[in-house]
Amino acid sequence: MAWIEEGDLEDQNLSDIFRVMSMNPGALELVKELNEGLSFGGSGLARVQEEAIATAVSAANRCRYGSMTHAGFLLRQSDDAQLVSDILHDYTAADLSEADLVMLDFALKLTLNPSSVAKNDVEALRDAGYEDSEVLSIVLTTCLINFMNRLADGLGIDVPLEYQNSVTKWLTGPAASQEWLTLAKEQ
Repeated sequence: MAWIEEGDLEDQNLSDIFRVMSMNPGALELVKELNEGLSFGGSGLARVQEEAIATAVSAANRCRYGSMTHAGFLLRQSDDAQLVSDILHDYTAADLSEADLVMLDFALKLTLNPSSVAKNDVEALRDAGYEDSEVLSIVLTTCLINFMNRLADGLGIDVPLEYQNSVTKWLTGPAASQEWLTLAKEQ
């Protein structure tokens, strides 16, 4: 449940992040199209890479909604609870390829200190084996997730308790004791 009212919905199966936009149907459709076009299999990256970016960026932003939902998606794509838990806590400790570490380093730099991103950061992605179309997908996915995190946090969208409970059942290690992640927001 969000901090603002929802409009009338034709599609009752929308996730909370989209339901909150229902009072502005035009924005809702644009954001849905943006999501479908830039991620969830619509980028030049593997789906597990998209979800690794989404999970790491959401964790860096301390966005519970984004962290928990994308962690769940990443678990479905990777079938590796330890990997997902590591990305939620500290992606640099996760069992990732060097290329994927470079990708996440870039995504977190763009998230946390965007004005510091420079040409050499893109060169590092190329050196790791990413084509320019994949670099673009990394940037677009990172920007999309930052936008969605701000939407969720700005309007008080939190994960439903039953979903939170399902995620905390498979979280391991330090990720399982991060209070910002495991304790629900005050609604």
